[in-house]
Amino acid sequence: MTAPSEEQPTVARGVLPAPGPLRPLALATLLSRVGNGLLMTVSVLYFNRIVGLSIAQVGLGLTVAGLFGLLSAVPLGHLADRRGPRGLFVVLSLTVCALSLVYLFVQNFWQFLVVSIVLTMVDRGAGAVRAALIAAVTTGAGRVAARAYLRAVTNIGIMFGAAIGAFALHFDTGTAYRVMFVLDAVLSSVAAFVVLAIPRVAPQPHNDDGPVWIALRDRAYLAVAALNAGMSIHYAVLDVAIPLWVVDHTNAPRWTVAVLLIINTVVVSLFQVRSSRGIADPATAARATRTAGLLLLASMVLMAGATWGNALIAVALLAVGAFVQVIAELMQSSGSFLLSFDLAPGHAQGQYQGVWNTSMSISTMVAPTVLALLPLGLGVPGWIILGVWFAVVGVLFVPVVRWAERRSPVASAARAA
Repeated sequence: MTAPSEEQPTVARGVLPAPGPLRPLALATLLSRVGNGLLMTVSVLYFNRIVGLSIAQVGLGLTVAGLFGLLSAVPLGHLADRRGPRGLFVVLSLTVCALSLVYLFVQNFWQFLVVSIVLTMVDRGAGAVRAALIAAVTTGAGRVAARAYLRAVTNIGIMFGAAIGAFALHFDTGTAYRVMFVLDAVLSSVAAFVVLAIPRVAPQPHNDDGPVWIALRDRAYLAVAALNAGMSIHYAVLDVAIPLWVVDHTNAPRWTVAVLLIINTVVVSLFQVRSSRGIADPATAARATRTAGLLLLASMVLMAGATWGNALIAVALLAVGAFVQVIAELMQSSGSFLLSFDLAPGHAQGQYQGVWNTSMSISTMVAPTVLALLPLGLGVPGWIILGVWFAVVGVLFVPVVRWAERRSPVASAARAA
């Protein structure tokens, strides 16, 4: 692995990052996320209205594909350690582009299921390899700032992609939807080649005498990843719970849902980098996550309170709740960036990032069920239970991260040295 030195990427105070590997990585992220925004906007409608699959079939196919996707992140992350992450990420990204175009030839549920499974497995693996690439060209506080910057770029890209996808929704024809799939493939292919501007990262040396799957044996790291997955359920609140809560349980107008999403997107895009500046080590990351958990408790209480009162009060409570939640999101995500990297040994970042990404995938899969059972199922008590869950998980971060620091391979290597 190339040691970060004078090429260490940092985030400049302006719009662009300082010269270095982060610039091409940011451009690649922007291009690919615009493509993601396109497909997020049109894909379900394409499979339903053009291909003729039912919403239930689309949901089932994506759920099964998500389960298979859990199997790929750790092995492909390990391969990135052994072969180098840059080249492997480019290959996997181009494979994802090709598979997304195969969707255009899908005519029935079974074809959709097969393509979704293969695509999801490659895509989840590419996510772990991308994280290993970020780890290879960054270090310390610069690494957290880089991840924060890329997350802000991700939000901006998806927002622009969704705006472009709205044109396809307007025309609502098979041709318009297919153009979006092709445009996504073109943008993502260009993004993959842009990554080649990043200096090559050498493979990590491997001791054949030791165990291969060290990340799966690291109980401390697994515990932190599990806590992070439990906290990350909050990401689905605005997407899954809020639309139904606003429409069915409050007097707020329907357009409030869009306002809350805009609040989240704008705040993340503007302040994600700034929120990461005070997080320099696992201890500060754990404390930031603890604060995030307490803020999420307050946010859930505000969301629950919106069920009482007139439209003006409901909108005000929902808006304040969304603002408090996005502040918590900024703190939790920045802490997550650092913990995922700093608790992992340098020679196995790909494998460890595969574990972290897998835990996040599990969180994404279970979140809709949790939200359906708690806030949407129980109403106000469900919101309170969910908020208490976030607070408890946040409080647990401090002692568990302290334990992980003592037991992590990084700390063991330092003690040996």
